[in-house]
Amino acid sequence: MMNIDLELYRIFYVVAKHKHMTRASEELHISQPAISQAIKKLEEQLDGTLFLRSNKGMELTEEGKMFYEYVKGALELINNAEREFTSFKDLNKGEVKIGCSTTLTKLVLLETIKKFHIDYPNININITNDLTSNLINDLKLGKLDFVIFNESNIKESNVALSKIKELKQGFIYNPNFFKDDIKSFNDLNNYPLILQKTESNSRKLLDYIALKKNVKLIPKMEVVSQDLITEFVNIGLGIGFSIINLSKRNFKDLKELEINKEIPNINVYLATNKNVYLTFASKTFINYLKKY
Repeated sequence: MMNIDLELYRIFYVVAKHKHMTRASEELHISQPAISQAIKKLEEQLDGTLFLRSNKGMELTEEGKMFYEYVKGALELINNAEREFTSFKDLNKGEVKIGCSTTLTKLVLLETIKKFHIDYPNININITNDLTSNLINDLKLGKLDFVIFNESNIKESNVALSKIKELKQGFIYNPNFFKDDIKSFNDLNNYPLILQKTESNSRKLLDYIALKKNVKLIPKMEVVSQDLITEFVNIGLGIGFSIINLSKRNFKDLKELEINKEIPNINVYLATNKNVYLTFASKTFINYLKKY
């Protein structure tokens, strides 16, 4: 199989299209001798004749006509590919595939999505909401461009992490049903606690904080989402552990326990796959995310 010099094929295509060396030279902006040399080189590589030279111009041989049809089709495909690539580069087309919890979608992504969509309305934004462990698996498989998640002990060699935000977390209650007379973590178990399920990052972090204080928290209710925690706290089912930004956003009358002073903020991270090239759309979205 011979090495393909695409420029030789382009020159051949233009000459065959015009059937005239001068007009081909004008379109290609190269000299006629250079064109002749290129055609000769291509014919030598093919070991055949493409053109018959005459006073009328450049006439294709039968083999040349067949070759022209194939080259024409191939170059049209290449030109289409270049146009498509430019559309993706200019963000007139494309998709951003994000993995994120429902809570962080509201607190971290929403404003960025709004601004990004205004500037690039033709880009599709696909958001998958799931547990962080499942999202990281999808990231490793190339199903997602990046994942946004809170505190974790993820130590995957092919996953790159960068901190993008801090959020305040803690216990919340509805003052119409409870009052804050909790002095220590030990006192928490005297109340109906509403927590996320044990496999969530938020719960793992809370259990770790409690363990350091020699306390094992025993929830009355375990739910999947922090939105449900704030809903249940609001109707007086118990005291919940949630991201404060979310609880205040959902229900302004909910209060924080004083004991929250002992609970550190959580970091929010962006994870990408080191082995997967980010699209132009995803790179731009990440820049918006860090900017806004």
